[in-house]
Amino acid sequence: MITAGTELTGGADGLVAVMESQGDVYRALLGLATSEQGAILEGDVSRLTEIVRLKEDLYDHLRALETERMTALVAIEAATGIAPDQATVSEIASRLPVEHATTLLRTGRELRGQAVALEEAQTANARLLEQSRALVDRWLQYLRTLLAGSVYTPDGVTPSLPGGRALDRSA
Repeated sequence: MITAGTELTGGADGLVAVMESQGDVYRALLGLATSEQGAILEGDVSRLTEIVRLKEDLYDHLRALETERMTALVAIEAATGIAPDQATVSEIASRLPVEHATTLLRTGRELRGQAVALEEAQTANARLLEQSRALVDRWLQYLRTLLAGSVYTPDGVTPSLPGGRALDRSA
């Protein structure tokens, strides 16, 4: 016969396993974010494309893990009455035996730390991409201005543009 305590610890063990798997995915995503930063700085579009594909695969895996997490939370709800959408790691841990609670709390802290590190890396990469785009836009605008002034006039002379030396300091 399955007791509520057995159901709770089984659900908590399942939740810990899912959280550990999520942590593995977060670590992989963090590694990709580091590679992505290098590819952005090097302007390596093909490497960026491959990294995006790999990240999409990992996000698919995270979505599958979310289904497993909900299954564990349903088992916990059956034992405790805590609704899955309102369950917190702390609340679940408060109802577990000490050894299970300690493991759940530690895993939750580790997962939170990995999520924060991943968010910071992705924010830095987003800033780099935005700065790269702004730089490209600035150069395109400058080149358009330069090219617009490089047509011959009726006199056959090309007008000199102010700031033209910015591209070629030897001019």
